[in-house]
Amino acid sequence: MRLLTYHLLGFFCLLWVFASYAGDPAETDRNVLSISLMDARAYAVEHSYEIRKARANLRIAERQIWETTAIGLPQISASVGYNYFVDIPTSLVPAEFFGGEPGDFEEIQFGTPHSLTAAASVEQLLFDGQYIVGLRASRIFRNLAGENLERSRIDIRNTVTETYILVLLARENLKIMRQNLVNIKKMLDETKVLLEEGFTDPINVDQLKLTVSNIENNISSLERQEKMVTNLLKFQTGIGQDTHIELTDQLETLHNRLLDEMSLDTGFELESHIDYRIVRSQEEMSMMVLRREQTAYLPSLSASFVRQEMAMRNEFSFFDSDRSWFPSTFFAVNLNIPIFSSGMRSSLVQQARLELEKARLQREEISEALKLRMDEAMSDFRTAQETFLNAQENKTLAERIFNRTSIMFREGMATSLELTQANDQLLTTQLTYYQSMFELLNAKNNIERALGR
Repeated sequence: MRLLTYHLLGFFCLLWVFASYAGDPAETDRNVLSISLMDARAYAVEHSYEIRKARANLRIAERQIWETTAIGLPQISASVGYNYFVDIPTSLVPAEFFGGEPGDFEEIQFGTPHSLTAAASVEQLLFDGQYIVGLRASRIFRNLAGENLERSRIDIRNTVTETYILVLLARENLKIMRQNLVNIKKMLDETKVLLEEGFTDPINVDQLKLTVSNIENNISSLERQEKMVTNLLKFQTGIGQDTHIELTDQLETLHNRLLDEMSLDTGFELESHIDYRIVRSQEEMSMMVLRREQTAYLPSLSASFVRQEMAMRNEFSFFDSDRSWFPSTFFAVNLNIPIFSSGMRSSLVQQARLELEKARLQREEISEALKLRMDEAMSDFRTAQETFLNAQENKTLAERIFNRTSIMFREGMATSLELTQANDQLLTTQLTYYQSMFELLNAKNNIERALGR
């Protein structure tokens, strides 16, 4: 009973330690992030550097709308000025004013050493054509910033999709190479046994050793490539480089799901394409620039109200309440009429008109380019689909050939060179199969990109 008690006590202690350790996921999974393709795209839309910069540009555009609006609202300012005259200015006055001789002058100093002026003014813009156009242009600029943010979201989703699939491809290639290495090493061990028993030639062992060495070198190269592409995915999504990510999607599963979701009836609409909407907004901005330059010929009207008080003292005693301040108040209306600018305004209008023509040409160019890109994406998808089906069939044939050659090699009916060639052929077709799968998924992704979604 005492022994049983000790065992139970030890078991519960171990159980408590294990529960304490397992219950702290921060210790075990502190820098591990499991992420699917959809998760990666959603994370990138929130945290990628491009999205954050585009979102900041949108906020700047929103602030610029108010900045432009505020120009037409009342502007209130105040000022305080203090002057101290070390030497009071001297004026010459004809001496005859004070009973002196004509032609003589008396030196008289006007003013006091200390003076303080306090003023407050209110200014209001009544009419300015450039202000009205600028207000409309700022709203178009805000819409353009929003459209750029939307395009950044579309671009980052497509880019992350491509890189995510590329990481899966790199890992699948590594898996194939490692499994191939295991198979060849097993074949090498069997051949060594046959050599010891005198049933094979040493060249067969050497040939398999050379194959093993080549595969190990390829694995090392693929491991570096996989690490580089994984780091690229982290960078694109905004995940820290010190975080280890586990991809939860598999290449073949993702391939089947994405292609099942796809319809070749794309419903391409030029007017709703994000790139077309952006160039259309740029054309509207060019139109606003032209109108702004044209309104430079119009007069502008503004009004202002100024209240000013001045105090003059022989000593610094401006805070004495019993001393006088001298007020000055006026209201002003200013009309600015542009008359002649030596052709400068005309030149600016002509430049703006040419820029508008360029924007219209760019819109037409983008329209044709988007249609061509759509046709190209569909053609590439069909080609990638045919290539994938062919690679799938070749992989099945290569597996059959390798299995048959392996049996013949064990029975002494095939040489190690033939086995190596069959293995290389199998390896090539397997890699080609997954590469064609990547190309097919990438072609599908390019259709989404061509659709602007």
